[in-house]
Amino acid sequence: MSRIRVELTCSAKAMPRRKTQSGMTLVELMIAMFILAVGLGGIANVLVVAMASNNKNSKDTSATLLAQMVIEQISAQHPNSTAAITVTDCQGNAWTIATAGGASPNGAGATLVTSSYSSGYGGINQTQAYSAITANYAMKYVDCGGAGNTGIPTTYDVRWNVMTINTNYTRMVTASARPLNANRLGGLNFAMPVTLRAVTGP
Repeated sequence: MSRIRVELTCSAKAMPRRKTQSGMTLVELMIAMFILAVGLGGIANVLVVAMASNNKNSKDTSATLLAQMVIEQISAQHPNSTAAITVTDCQGNAWTIATAGGASPNGAGATLVTSSYSSGYGGINQTQAYSAITANYAMKYVDCGGAGNTGIPTTYDVRWNVMTINTNYTRMVTASARPLNANRLGGLNFAMPVTLRAVTGP
């Protein structure tokens, strides 16, 4: 009778011990919170700048549309026309747009920049006092304050000049607009005037 020998072997290797896990220390937590605060502060600053820039672009667009409106109203008249056109802003103010032209090089209305050394040569002279502009060649147009006119309206300083180039044939209309007192606000709120020119005929 044969004997069967069965040997059982057990691994002598010990089971690996679990490493003890520790949480963040208070100092590490404070450093992490500081870094997070700096990052969020930077993002908030970027958002503020973006909103201010978007608002400024909106005002520039409105100023462009106002200058274009003045030019179109005058251009719709005959070069010899002295008709006065009335427009009403969102606050119900009625403004008269004079269309009569003046002789070159000064024209009629707001003063033009005549220095060829100036970057604004040929445009409207914004340093001229509003009260010194010939009547009906400037207006302080108030736009609508958003949907339903419930927001804060913006007042625009709109000026124009009409110059007769050739009697009965052509004249040049120069119109400028920008938010009132935009040059006094500084920073992101500073706005250069929008200036448009058009040569019109019968």
